Order: sequence, then C-alpha cells, then structure tokens
Amino acid sequence: MNKDCYDIKKIEFFTQRALKDYKNTNQIGDLCKTISVNKTDGSFIQIGIRPLINEDIFLEGANVHPELPSIGMMVSHGERDFLIKNILENAKIKRLKINRENIEEFTKHVYEYNKATILISLDFFIELTKKFGKRIVYENNKEILDTNYEVIFIPGGMMKNKIILIEKDSILWEKQIFKNEITNTEEVLNINIKPAEQFGKVDILVRSVNKIKHIDEDSIKIIEIEENETKTN
Repeated sequence: MNKDCYDIKKIEFFTQRALKDYKNTNQIGDLCKTISVNKTDGSFIQIGIRPLINEDIFLEGANVHPELPSIGMMVSHGERDFLIKNILENAKIKRLKINRENIEEFTKHVYEYNKATILISLDFFIELTKKFGKRIVYENNKEILDTNYEVIFIPGGMMKNKIILIEKDSILWEKQIFKNEITNTEEVLNINIKPAEQFGKVDILVRSVNKIKHIDEDSIKIIEIEENETKTN
C-alpha cells in the first residue's frame, strides 16, 4: 500500500505524541551541554527503535489508536544509557568507594560542585529517601537534593552499586537536527513512517543521531557503594 493511503491526521497525531513523549522524558539536556548540528560524521551514533507493525494504525476508519506509548521515552532512555556507559568505561574518571552503611556521605563530594546532577542506582531509592527525608524535594518534575542538585534514579543493572556525580556543562553533546515535514519544525528526533515490504505492515523509525563531543573527566566522579561487612562472633 502506498503511504498516500494513510490517514494524515493519524500520522500527525502519532508524530506529535512521539515528540512530546521524547521531550518530556529526555534527560540529556540536564546532564550535558547540548549543541544541534546539521552535518554528522562517522563518529555519530544512532539511538532509536524501528518497529514493524500492522498498518491499521494509520488507516482511515480502522479502530486502532495511532500511538505507540513510550516510543519517544525508549529513545531518550537509550541516550541516557549511552552516556552512562561512556562514563563508566572512561578510565580517566576518578572512582571512590563508600560503605553502604554510610551511603549518604557521597554528598561530601557533590558539595564540591556549585551545580551538579546525581545519577543513583534505583536500588538505593528507599534507603536514601529515608536518610535524606525532606532534603530531597520534588520541583518541576525533578527530584532536587539540598535545593541545588538534581537526583535521577536509574533502574536496571547498568548502574548496579554506583552513584555518578556530573558537574553542570562538563559534557558536550552534539545532536543532529531533522526537518519534520509533519510539524514543519526542526527536531532532534527523526520520525520516518513508510509502508513495509511485508504486505499489511508499516515500517516506523524513531531515532536520534548523537555524538559525545567532549567529557571533562575532572568534573565527574564515580562512587562505588560497597556492601556492609558481615560481622561474625
């Protein structure tokens, strides 16, 4: 089926919701200084998702809601995980160890920064919220420690037992911009919809194109939380 047979209003709805979802969940802007570029080179990487689904989602009269929930969030979380991976693999970044019993002591190091973002494994969420009490407040959809440090809890095994402190603007991130024909705007999220080779399917590509241009290793710290030693008689 030709793309012209798709309902343009459904494509518009899908596009706007994907862009909104991406922008509402994107954390790279908080973690890095971002620059938009028109041209890329071989060092840029694509982060995205490319589902192949029934094209009923875009057909006029079909009783299918024209949205894939959280498809923009998948891309934004992919960017965040790409950044974390690069930080953890960077041997130049200073690493410290703190016993889990004294986990709150990591704040001694974040106070070295005027403004910073704190990435923390979700495994520590309960004990840290208990230890900090009202020191962590919820403002503008963000968790803020001591009025000046954004806290982001990261799920999954990537962070494991780690806390990452990132001083503001210590990372320079480049993103390619794309002309979105549906919204008639320039966006850093590229959305492409076309009929798939397989009959009755639609090929959807949602991606961003990225490059970590520079990391100031001296402005980042990785803190490893060690488990409490088991005491024996």
